[in-house]
Amino acid sequence: MPVTHGVAGSSPVRTASLKRGCNEHPFLFMPYYVYIIKSKSDGTLYKGSTSDYIKRFDEHNLGLSRYTRNRTPWELMYVEIHGSKSEALIREKKLKRCNKDYLIWLAEQPSNILKA
Repeated sequence: MPVTHGVAGSSPVRTASLKRGCNEHPFLFMPYYVYIIKSKSDGTLYKGSTSDYIKRFDEHNLGLSRYTRNRTPWELMYVEIHGSKSEALIREKKLKRCNKDYLIWLAEQPSNILKA
């Protein structure tokens, strides 16, 4: 059934149907990544999420991130892929509560796409 939108008291305007197959718009899939970087200067670990982890990593090393600018240089130690931004944000939030030993262990696991 098509979705309709309108203003109260007016005739609804018919718009595109929400019922679509997943192969109709393959370009709509945009992976998001959760990453962990480690400061080479003091060992601090930083957790983040982004749609382009390589670009974001470069931004950290160029001092373009407020939190990480004083701890350069950074090394990329962990990256995992997610199917949506919301999935990645949830995972990032969970990782921010984890201790350093767990995060170092995690970097050695198969979920780390840098190890593939």
